[in-house]
Amino acid sequence: MTDGVRDGGVFFPDSHLGRFRLAIRVAGLAAWVAVSILGAPTGNRPLTSVLVAIAGAAVIVSGMLFRRRYWWVSAVGVAIFAVLGLALTAIGPSWVGWAPVVFALFWSIIRLPGRLVVATSTVLLVAMVIVGWLALGPGAVVGQLATCMGVAVLAYSMRSARQRATDAERLLASERAAREATERASVLAERQRLAREIHDILAHTLSAQVVQLEGTRMLLRHGADTDAVLARVEQAQRLARDGLDETRRALDSLRGRSRPLAETLPALAADAGAGYASEGDPRDLGPEASLAIVRTVQEALTNVRKHARGAATTVRLRYAPDAATVEIVDAGGPGPADADGPGTDGAETGGPAQDAASLAGSGGGYGLAGMRERAELLGGALWAGPLADGGFRVRLRIPA
Repeated sequence: MTDGVRDGGVFFPDSHLGRFRLAIRVAGLAAWVAVSILGAPTGNRPLTSVLVAIAGAAVIVSGMLFRRRYWWVSAVGVAIFAVLGLALTAIGPSWVGWAPVVFALFWSIIRLPGRLVVATSTVLLVAMVIVGWLALGPGAVVGQLATCMGVAVLAYSMRSARQRATDAERLLASERAAREATERASVLAERQRLAREIHDILAHTLSAQVVQLEGTRMLLRHGADTDAVLARVEQAQRLARDGLDETRRALDSLRGRSRPLAETLPALAADAGAGYASEGDPRDLGPEASLAIVRTVQEALTNVRKHARGAATTVRLRYAPDAATVEIVDAGGPGPADADGPGTDGAETGGPAQDAASLAGSGGGYGLAGMRERAELLGGALWAGPLADGGFRVRLRIPA
């Protein structure tokens, strides 16, 4: 906030003077000289007018020429003004001599740092009492002290109001900066969520497509019939379409337009030939929590299809007051298998059995690690491991 006193202006804040600043100061100087001449004692009128004109000019001109960088020049001018006022009071008793002292008191309270205000005010008041007592008597001193007290209260009120305005502007600037930082953080978080979803979808879809295309390559190498090759190509095509659909669903989910879990999870389980069960009162868990559950179920069912094809599998969703838990359990299978179904082992395709095993183990870096990372980002946890009966269990718990 621009401060007229700090910037060298004495009577008004610079923000209100504008282009009339010079005219107002010159008019103030002329008025002060006129009042000084008219109010001075008759015997000392010429000397008084000259001294007061010089002092007033020093104060006002210093305020016009030397701004904040050279504020001490204004301080020197005010000090000279006050000394001349005391001198005028001593040589020719008049109220004109008190005005510079009262002004100096007002200026010091408004302008000087807090540690100098008390010292300067004390010096001015003591000097005024001594000179006034000797020149005018105790009655005049009491009246001038009352005037100084009123001026001091006014100056402190103005200083406090200015400080409050400055603090308010600083607080407003801090709040504005904090709001902008929060908005930037929200944008970055949204971008990160979108990037993570797209990455997971691409890793999941492309991994499955690689398996299908590698299977197609082996079929062609071993002279398989056209129908088997076309089945592989159609499967890869379906996976590509599913990947696009998954991308759209992920974006809709992040924007709060996804289908509820009560519709999504049964459909995923049915597509994988798994059973589905739900416990507790269904409720909206929020887009991120719901998407994490869907992604975990998708990846777990994909792993079942890869490594335990045909095993009995169950998807179970439990709603608790403070959390939601989804559990995918399979009964285990004879071993790894390709995601394409029967006829993908080494015997039927004519390739080595180890080729089929390597295809089943191929992936895009998305799996248990990705599911665990997603759970931790939401404050949840993921457990995955084999069961005693040979099956496998994946369990996700998310606060909700």
